[in-house]
Amino acid sequence: MNADELSSVLATESNIVFILKTDIFIIESIVEQIREAGKLSFVHFDLIEGIGKDKTGVAYLAEKVGIDGIVTTKNTAIIEAKKLGLLTVQRLFVFDSVSLDNGIKMIKASNPDAIEVLPGMVCQRIMDRIRAEVDVPVIAGGLMIDLEDFDTALKSGVIGISTSSKELWRWQDEHMG
Repeated sequence: MNADELSSVLATESNIVFILKTDIFIIESIVEQIREAGKLSFVHFDLIEGIGKDKTGVAYLAEKVGIDGIVTTKNTAIIEAKKLGLLTVQRLFVFDSVSLDNGIKMIKASNPDAIEVLPGMVCQRIMDRIRAEVDVPVIAGGLMIDLEDFDTALKSGVIGISTSSKELWRWQDEHMG
């Protein structure tokens, strides 16, 4: 996350910021700025550079950096983060019925606070199945390109949308803020 992206997201009405790409040298500064803006910081645990992808890495982010939550595909990271009082979002990549079946099993095992389904456009097709099997809020993410994608995902019952599109951030502020 560069300075321009950070200032843009901090200017939105969104109350949660997913930090997808950063490194150990600047994460503390980014999280502090997010906190000062009154927003919650969620770090994508799998993509942060310079921090081990283990229990100690989760503990470092929680205790030293002071993040509010993590986003990850890893069950072990979700379980460890919950022990440390962090909010958790488990990423679920759905590209066929087997990946959906396996993802639901993982969600049942780790019990995250929310799920981020990628690509977000599949939410309309799988929300009934997810609701039937797990009681976890769903965020649509990945390839949320235009307002039609937003509208379709919201109508499917997701609680939020994760996007890096500044245009869609502005639309959200104008129409949902």
